[in-house]
Amino acid sequence: MTADRDEPAYDGPSKTQVKQQMHDLQDIGVELLKLSGAQLAHVPMDDRLRAALREHGRMPTREAKRRHMQFIGRLLRETDAEPARKALHDIRTGEARVLAHAERWREDLLAGDAAMTDWIARHPHSQIQPLRNLVRKARRELAELDALQPEGGALRSKSRAYKELFQVLRGVLQAAPAPVDDAVADDGTA
Repeated sequence: MTADRDEPAYDGPSKTQVKQQMHDLQDIGVELLKLSGAQLAHVPMDDRLRAALREHGRMPTREAKRRHMQFIGRLLRETDAEPARKALHDIRTGEARVLAHAERWREDLLAGDAAMTDWIARHPHSQIQPLRNLVRKARRELAELDALQPEGGALRSKSRAYKELFQVLRGVLQAAPAPVDDAVADDGTA
């Protein structure tokens, strides 16, 4: 007899593999719980799963929430979780893109006035005057910080207006239609 005949036939995934898949599905459930209601509305899923996600917030104790997460994982196992996984990936990459755009716009707006003209052309729906004031304030604060520490870097993030400018830009970019944001990403300028 050869060794090939003595080996048992494949009986499916091991217990460890099944457990890992269950944990992966629970992780998808945790990520779904972190989404806002508007984001969750765009994720394709079963109505029972959507109701279970809404109900999770009303669980009174940590143990109840833990058991409910297992229930959400079971619901994900019973349905095809791939559309939810893809939607989560799309949401994460979209958010990362918006953050990168906001960072780039902030640096350009602080570097010179030409970027403000470009911003107005690309985002006419934004509130321009408060943005101009915020850019001026951030420039002033950064100049004061640079006087304290000429190499900049470390104190730059302590500027309140610098942080507030990022939040304003991020909010406008999130509310903007996707083609405007993609135009910024494609040409490499902001």
